[in-house]
Amino acid sequence: MRAPRIACGGLIRRFKRSDRGSVAPIIGLLVLVLIGCIGIGIDTGRSVVVRARLVDALDSAGLAVAARMSTADFNADAKKFVAANFATNFAGATVTDVTAVPNADKTVISLTATATMPTAFMKLLPGGTDVVTVRATSEVTRAAAGLELVMVLDNTGSMDNSGSMPSLKSAANGLLDQVFGSDTVAKNLYVGLVPFSHTVNIGSTRLAWTDAAAGYPASWKGCVMARGDGLDTTDDPPILTDKKKLFKAYNYPYTGGGGWLDQYFYQAYGGGNRFCPQAVTPMTNVKSKVSSAINSLTADGNTHINLGAVWGWRMLSPRWRGYWDGDMLLNSLPLDYGTKRMSKAVVLMTDGENVMNSSTYTAYGWLSQGNIGGKTTSNAAVTELNARLTSVCGKMKEQGIVIYTVAFDNPDATTKALLQGCATSTSYYFDSTSQAQLIRDFKTIGDSLSNLRVSR
Repeated sequence: MRAPRIACGGLIRRFKRSDRGSVAPIIGLLVLVLIGCIGIGIDTGRSVVVRARLVDALDSAGLAVAARMSTADFNADAKKFVAANFATNFAGATVTDVTAVPNADKTVISLTATATMPTAFMKLLPGGTDVVTVRATSEVTRAAAGLELVMVLDNTGSMDNSGSMPSLKSAANGLLDQVFGSDTVAKNLYVGLVPFSHTVNIGSTRLAWTDAAAGYPASWKGCVMARGDGLDTTDDPPILTDKKKLFKAYNYPYTGGGGWLDQYFYQAYGGGNRFCPQAVTPMTNVKSKVSSAINSLTADGNTHINLGAVWGWRMLSPRWRGYWDGDMLLNSLPLDYGTKRMSKAVVLMTDGENVMNSSTYTAYGWLSQGNIGGKTTSNAAVTELNARLTSVCGKMKEQGIVIYTVAFDNPDATTKALLQGCATSTSYYFDSTSQAQLIRDFKTIGDSLSNLRVSR
């Protein structure tokens, strides 16, 4: 931005030294020069204000564009957001050009904007101009802030019956692509996976967390029962000297007639491990480990959303530091709540409501046993499971854990309300009514997880 140079000060000094000729014409000329100088100052000041407003609009647009890293047209998005943040006809100015150029892995976006402002006084002067052009630049970078993220994903039979598992795998892998960017081994980013049905599989290598006296099914896969005394809604770690805090192995009872055919089908359908989902994947900064686990997911069993949620919390709770192995042990994870430049987040997805019926043995045993708050009817037990989900979500949010929830394929209204209440805010709740929408919503969540900053 450059205004015409008029030596106002020089003219005034020459006038003060002059003692020749008529004073009146000189005074008249001086008045015109002073008016011109004031006019230039006004137009220059207006252009400075316009540029400041343009810089603010461009910075805001950069943050909005970078938060939508799945966008296909960065320029179009940038123009839209600049227009939204630059007041129409502000000081008579018009935005004439906006560009947004991402780098190869979309971690940095460089933006430029140009606006023209009509002059009020400069155009009246000899050699003046009708318009002034102002330019602004900005650059937005994905922040180097860290993230501990756990995806808690529904692996119940309805996901298989509806043919939705491929879409879930695609959505989860797409989110991985967004948060990892071009990295295969990330810095300060750790992602874990908790598949759930009506039980959760902690992994058969974690025997130390279980009560050995309670026994194990043959070839135990790692699924566990829900703890009693309210411990199914807490992040209390297992303590060897306190049996209440240990987990009992999940062992689906044999209910056949005892004949060889009954025995055959019992074993064919998993025996004591029936309906046991894939084991959890502790948080890791190695993308391929999580992606491989996602691609191996299978679906079977009923739905206990609260158990998936509480195991997601246990993977993020610093009370469990030293219990989880692998990359979590190597990196002393989970970190403390409130660790500077470190966030914790859960993505909780389900396609159905909590279920407890008389014909299925779950992590709470049989319905008739009344292990869910003494409830022995299906409706009462489900109401209690819903309350326990709400309790777990509330405790996570109290610790600053960000919760995204996804209701997929139209579960009942009660479950949708539960998930909306579980989310950190209503904007963190997603009602994914189709497989295509599920993929799009996971992209939106991936965008939101991208913590951003204006670098200059």
